[in-house]
Amino acid sequence: MKIEVDITNMKRNNLLPDQYLLLYFIYNKEFELIEKIYTRTYALMLRDQLVSTKYVLGKQDVPFKQTILSSANVCKLLGIRDDKINFVDFYHCYPIRVASRVLRASNVSTIEGRRHEKKYLEKVKTIEDHQMAIKATKAFIAAQKRAGNLTFLPAIETVINGAKWQSWEVLITEQGAEELDWNAQTI
Repeated sequence: MKIEVDITNMKRNNLLPDQYLLLYFIYNKEFELIEKIYTRTYALMLRDQLVSTKYVLGKQDVPFKQTILSSANVCKLLGIRDDKINFVDFYHCYPIRVASRVLRASNVSTIEGRRHEKKYLEKVKTIEDHQMAIKATKAFIAAQKRAGNLTFLPAIETVINGAKWQSWEVLITEQGAEELDWNAQTI
């Protein structure tokens, strides 16, 4: 995994390298990685140091995984697009693997993950399209799971290259809506 650190920006904001990386990992919801890199005690100490800054909202008594970040400030610090299209949300709704098949990289920070992000952001331009892509992808995966066809999921690269979520929009139904027609029929 490679993470680019803007040292000038980090120093200008009076952050230690560990604090900068912790913000990056919390923003990307990489809690398992945080636990591997830092001990729980050290991660909590770093987070608590950031509570008094403009990056972490809330208090120190909040559980670690419920840490609330100031998205605008963290995005500006990390150089993340501020248009609310967070590729991580889309990436994490797609399974990493099914059986022995790897469908996507385990982390967005990998070279492959960054390549997928670039392609995705070229295709998805608005927050509405982004939200629809997430909903449609989740609906497709749920439909495949119900049908027992998870082994036939395409790799995420295929999904992004073909913008497959556009054809999956028909699978989006409100929860319970699929049962309404059945219950309304008389036999």
